[in-house]
Amino acid sequence: MIRAAGALLWREIDPRNIEIALIHRPKYDDWTLPKGKIEEGETALECAYRELIEETGIKARFTRQLGSVDYEESGEKKRVLFWAAQCPLHASTFVSNEEVDQLEWLTPEEALAKATYDSDRQMIANFQSEEPRTDSLIILRHTKALERGDWDEVDSERTLNEVGFDQAQLLIKHLEPFAIDEVYTSNYTRCVQTVTPLSHSRGLTITQVPSLNEETFENDPQRAVAFANALKQDEKNILICSHNPVIPTMLRGILNTKLKNKDLIKLEPGDAWIVHRVQGEIVGLDYLSIKN
Repeated sequence: MIRAAGALLWREIDPRNIEIALIHRPKYDDWTLPKGKIEEGETALECAYRELIEETGIKARFTRQLGSVDYEESGEKKRVLFWAAQCPLHASTFVSNEEVDQLEWLTPEEALAKATYDSDRQMIANFQSEEPRTDSLIILRHTKALERGDWDEVDSERTLNEVGFDQAQLLIKHLEPFAIDEVYTSNYTRCVQTVTPLSHSRGLTITQVPSLNEETFENDPQRAVAFANALKQDEKNILICSHNPVIPTMLRGILNTKLKNKDLIKLEPGDAWIVHRVQGEIVGLDYLSIKN
């Protein structure tokens, strides 16, 4: 199966008017959403972000997944995973290229009528069905650390191993589409090391929070929940880095009734839950793997 990813690029003209971008590809003479094949070693999210920039020249802020579509291309099955991506008005200037010669900003209704493919119309309909203006709360498990049995000092000072340091560097590219505004982490060394490269790359200060570490969680699990509940009210894109024992309880504690029973897959090192919210109300939850 061919694996691909793309983005529904949109912008807000004013609180009542939203426009969606469709691109024209002269090779196929079609009007479509930006998308492309996932390259070796690339995640679906990284592919969608790269393809959007390559095909439009625009850097947008990614939010929720819109779902995937399956169809056949040249006799082979193809699956495309899409994200919603908000374009700032000041960054909406299209740059033509070899693949794409035109970009048009259209109302959702106009985009539905102009899109060439049913698969694109399905993603536009998915986008219309939910509130587009969301903020992201990213709850990240620290990257790979030394095994407890290989560490003779206090556990709070246990460090990342070589794989974990490499994963921490990868997070810069892996999470770039979300345009993170603030970074909070457990004060344990392995968590601080995980978010340091990303924070430096974005020029952000790291805030260390004891409520997010394993020892505090064992003594009072609700402190982590209370901290996350306070942060979810902020209309910013926020990263929280913590430990696998802490994250499921913290996440269930902030989810609304509709999402509380969602199957919470155990996070592998460097994986994250992406919590989507509108003015503090949680409206969606996506799983993000550093390996997918």
